[in-house]
This record gives sequence, C-alpha cells and structure tokens, in this order.
Amino acid sequence: SLQPHVVLRCSWSGGGCSVAHNTSSHLLQTYQALEQELRGGTPYSYVRGFGLLAALHVKDDAHTPPLYATIFYLIDARPPFRVLSLSPKLCISENLDDISLSATCALQYVTGLVVDEASNLALVSFGEMDLKMHVAALPLDKVLVLTQTHSLHEEGLSSSECVDWSFDA
Repeated sequence: SLQPHVVLRCSWSGGGCSVAHNTSSHLLQTYQALEQELRGGTPYSYVRGFGLLAALHVKDDAHTPPLYATIFYLIDARPPFRVLSLSPKLCISENLDDISLSATCALQYVTGLVVDEASNLALVSFGEMDLKMHVAALPLDKVLVLTQTHSLHEEGLSSSECVDWSFDA
C-alpha cells in the first residue's frame, strides 16, 4: 500500500512474507480523510538521480459516480523506500499536449509504466471507462517536474506548489 507505505520481504521458498518497512505521511492521510482513495498502480521504474517512479489512480468517492484520476509519485530507491513527492491529480491522454491538471476525470486508471531515459519518455498504459486500454508517451522530464509538486519529508509536507502546467513551456 502507499498509505501507509508498506514494503514486504518475501521468501523465494515457501512464499511467506513479512513487513520489511512501514512509513507514513500526513499528506497521504489527508487524501483518505477527504474520501480520495489511493488505489492500485504501476510497478516502479528506476530513474537515475530521482529514485523510483510510479503512478497510481485516485478514486474520488465524494462524487456519484466516483471519479478517477492519476497521480505520479517518487519513492526513495533505498530502504525504507519513503514516498518523496507526488503530482497533483492528472487526466492522461494519448496526445502529448492533452495531459492536464484536473480535479475531475471520468473513470481512468493506470496499469503500467515503462521509463526510457535515453528517449526522455514515460510510457503509461491506462484504462478508461472500464472499456478501453490506451498507451500514452509522455515526456519524462515533464512527468518528473509534476511529481515534485508536493514534496514530502520525514517532518511532513515541506513544499507544495500547485500551478498550471503546459507542455509547450
């Protein structure tokens, strides 16, 4: 899980698992308090100089029917693998220029992430309306900037900068 962020150590023989690390964040607890459920997401991709990048979807139960959006986030590549920073809620599109900051999305959920640093790409697979699957090729440098909108530290939230974003910049 992301909140609390629980890392398991699993045995190759027998398959038994135990908790290796367990970290928490007041900001991530706020999502739960506001009926913003942090749900499944992508595997982690290592990004040199940043840590491990992943994406998850947020289920907003404050609306009927619930709305879904994507959050990209970074965790430390070393134990205890703390959540370092995260993006605002986003709507993803296959069109590079259509990714937007948005408080509302229909039913969109991320399932996969592949990073190609040499090509500056983050390939993201996502489903929409439980009907279609898509792949978006997003500029990795822009995704990394977005993931640093809310920076977390052991003391709690250290900075948060919610700004309009344009890929033309």
